[in-house]
Amino acid sequence: STASPASCFRSTTTLRLRRQRNEMRPVASLRVVAACSLVCFGNVHGFAPTPIPFRRGVAFAGDRVDRFIHQQSSLANDWRGGDATGEENDRMVSLSLVVTYLTVMGAKCALPSVLAILSSPESGLAHTSEGMSRQDVISRLLAVSTLSITMGKMLLGPVIDAMGGAASLQIALITLCACLLGISSAKSLTVLALYFVVIDFAFSSCWAACVKTIRDALPEDRWSKEIGNLAMAARCGNTVAFAFFAWLLHKSGDWRLIFQVSSAVQLIPLCLVTYVKRGTVAEEEIYESSSVRASSLKQALNVLRREAATPEYWLHLGSRSILMILVSFLLFIPSFMVQCYDMTAASSAKVGSIFALGCFLSVSLLSERTYPPHGGKYTNGHRKSFSMLGLLALSTLTLACQMLHLQDVMPLSPTIGSALIFIWGFSLAVPFYLPSSMFALKQGGKEASATISDSFDIVGFGLLVFFNGRVARVLSKAGSFTSMSRRRYTWLSVFKLMTGMSIAAAVTLFGAVWLEETRSESS
Repeated sequence: STASPASCFRSTTTLRLRRQRNEMRPVASLRVVAACSLVCFGNVHGFAPTPIPFRRGVAFAGDRVDRFIHQQSSLANDWRGGDATGEENDRMVSLSLVVTYLTVMGAKCALPSVLAILSSPESGLAHTSEGMSRQDVISRLLAVSTLSITMGKMLLGPVIDAMGGAASLQIALITLCACLLGISSAKSLTVLALYFVVIDFAFSSCWAACVKTIRDALPEDRWSKEIGNLAMAARCGNTVAFAFFAWLLHKSGDWRLIFQVSSAVQLIPLCLVTYVKRGTVAEEEIYESSSVRASSLKQALNVLRREAATPEYWLHLGSRSILMILVSFLLFIPSFMVQCYDMTAASSAKVGSIFALGCFLSVSLLSERTYPPHGGKYTNGHRKSFSMLGLLALSTLTLACQMLHLQDVMPLSPTIGSALIFIWGFSLAVPFYLPSSMFALKQGGKEASATISDSFDIVGFGLLVFFNGRVARVLSKAGSFTSMSRRRYTWLSVFKLMTGMSIAAAVTLFGAVWLEETRSESS
């Protein structure tokens, strides 16, 4: 009998794919040899030796093609190398995202690590701003950099959705690498400030780009785990970077070396992202034959407008903004411990690492248990919403204990105070990182996951400017008192505010996740 045109197409395409895959194996091997650092690590963990096909930063998967290609499961499995190879490819994507966020968050610690040096004439930077001291310039730089992140969150979400996550990460990493290197050779404080504003603008895209890549490259049952991995990478990057930069500064005494090292380290994730993004001729044919298109700016904004009409969106926006302020208090923890627990500067710096350790353990242990994927092992009714409520109730309890200490109703030792800081970080991490990101992944889809993720952060960063200013004034006022009780009482207003914010975050997040679960059960 005469074969149908569809049958001929399938047979021809399958043979072409097999032939092209065989021809490309030697090329892939050369690529692996060239990236020798990836080979050693990859072979230990069993990662695939061939690049993961990406198109505009989007990994090849069955849901990237049209309905006809969906039906040809044998063709897809032949290309991906079966389920085992698909799992290895997923692990490689996961590795690239974790390393990316680890190094980016580490690089963000470079400026705080040398802030005291930059504020002094010994930095070697020319100060050309008349009427402003070096400290005023640094203070204004911190405010402008926060504004730069806010602008990036506002503008870059739809662009990331249109370009793809991996391509956006490549641009961000190249920008970070160039600007960090520029800071290391800056001759004036003004030039350094300009570079750092650009760094923060590029940094603002990294979380959304990682979320976009997770949405496009990995199956849904891995989403919560990967968001948790990014959260762990963020906190680990902060902790390791502060310790490493302190050691490097102690050994060399040259602040410029810190930025040179930070710039060089960005090449590692850049190589990883480029490695997994590199497409192939066969993937290109499938992509073109299915007429898949990158999501446009208009599509992303339309999806955002649609979700903004739901109460879940606004509840997530409120909770995420509040939690961002609470998590950002990390910057003031050392100063708080010095003024209210009479700790030394060296000991108080370790308490900041204890907070980060609490966040790290929380997302590593609880991400899949408190926020399980649909149909997962721990799925049970409204488990997600009650888990979020329980964690934020714990956060409120720790803040209430700190308030009692500040009022001298229940004086605490530095050890107990540090333990409360650890529990506080443990209670905040999962509610901060997972619910809003999972909402963006599911409701934003391929068209707008990055746009929705960034929209949640715009309000938070805007409010953070005012909150940081208030805490800075409290810090300055408390420092003028010699009496411990007066210093504690000065900090009381901040903790009253944060306790109220923790309660508000618990209510809004519980409502958001409850509505999501109810809608999921009814659908």
